[in-house]
Amino acid sequence: MIKHWLFKNLYQYRRYIFYNAWYELRYRYAGTGIGILWNIIHPLCEILIYTVVFSLLISHGVRGSSYALYLMTGLLPWRTFTETIFQGSNAFMQNSIYLRRLTIPSEVFVAKASLISLFLLLIYLALILPIGVLLGGHLGLGIVLLPILGLLLQGLGFGMGLILANLQILFPDVKQILQFLIPLWSWMMPIFYPETIIPKNLLPWLYLNPPYAFIKSVRNIILENKMPEIHVWLIMLSWAGLFIWLSNVVNQKLQDEIRDVI
Repeated sequence: MIKHWLFKNLYQYRRYIFYNAWYELRYRYAGTGIGILWNIIHPLCEILIYTVVFSLLISHGVRGSSYALYLMTGLLPWRTFTETIFQGSNAFMQNSIYLRRLTIPSEVFVAKASLISLFLLLIYLALILPIGVLLGGHLGLGIVLLPILGLLLQGLGFGMGLILANLQILFPDVKQILQFLIPLWSWMMPIFYPETIIPKNLLPWLYLNPPYAFIKSVRNIILENKMPEIHVWLIMLSWAGLFIWLSNVVNQKLQDEIRDVI
């Protein structure tokens, strides 16, 4: 039987989550010359490399905008989403000392990883908007929906990360499997390549890939000022809700065993 609902714990520890997420983001690169700016420089360098390598090959399939902008609007949301999964899946192991000695709910540590990624995503989106104006994006009132889409995307990542955090304690090979699967996953939807190269009869099936609808919606708002349709909102809410619910069930059923193993 589920003893409590996950959101109750997250709300109760909201200050702890927020403070620690912001602290870790600020000091992630402590000791380096430019510190927090590495959070921005790393993805920008990745975008530059992909742009140089691929733009001449596939930019003709990106309608009305440069390949660099097309790549940014897909890669940056994807990058923060996978960061949530990676860091969230490691959260129990990294915070095992607290789980052994304190009564802090385990999901709090995954929520912290998700909030860090949300902070980064909002920073990235704030940077994309002026770049979008320069590179031919069609910005409009739809940009007010970007924080909501970011929150939903990180909610999906939180749900997946919490499930994987439990599994990784019981099956340590999960970490190695993720390092192989996530790069492969990125090529199963149009992040680096345009949708125009995918047969039209296959496009509806892409919505079975959970993060696809979120990334497509962010991209459409920035590139075309096109807001998600009702059925797309329902798909996104369904995916996020499903994995958050599953994560709560898994976490509650395994929490006692997880604390014994840790």
